[in-house]
Amino acid sequence: MVVPCSLPRVFKLLWFRADRVAPRGRVDAALRLERGYSVADIGAGSGLFSRALARTIDPGLLYAVDIDPELLKHIDGTCKAERIPNIRTVPAAPEDPKIPDKVDLIFLCDTLHHIAGPDKYLTKLPAYLKPGGRVAVIDFRENWPPGHEAMKFTAEQLQSWMAAAGFKKVEDLSIPKNAFFHIYAPKNSSGSEFRL
Repeated sequence: MVVPCSLPRVFKLLWFRADRVAPRGRVDAALRLERGYSVADIGAGSGLFSRALARTIDPGLLYAVDIDPELLKHIDGTCKAERIPNIRTVPAAPEDPKIPDKVDLIFLCDTLHHIAGPDKYLTKLPAYLKPGGRVAVIDFRENWPPGHEAMKFTAEQLQSWMAAAGFKKVEDLSIPKNAFFHIYAPKNSSGSEFRL
């Protein structure tokens, strides 16, 4: 995800607000993560969710994945200042997250609409999941921010893309008021191994 450094100050302030899409604490609780889990935060941006999730899973590893080197540098600096030892920043390619290892959860919040060809991108995710792993997607349902009109997609489109990528929806949460929060698992999973 790329956020130009030349954005007006008001947009920078919004970008660094965790609640701009979903309330951090409620999302963290809904994911039911445990210590020792591994998570990839794709489109980590400024690292707001990365830091919160890393604290929950410590000593598990969180990969903060983004295509913007400046944002990854910001995350590294913030983690050092806040003494969060279990975050590794990962420079991604626009078409592949390049997660270095398999994880228990892939988390995409306010990210998928920024990806060109999201249907193809999602087909890469099964290779990065451990058995019993999940994918959580939070994105706008309505009230899309200005400048995002061309990026809009519906929950139905997401469902179609995820099914084509080999996933089934296992949870539909209604935590954000104007966004959807869906959790997916590989179709070939029986359900008994889900780490929910």
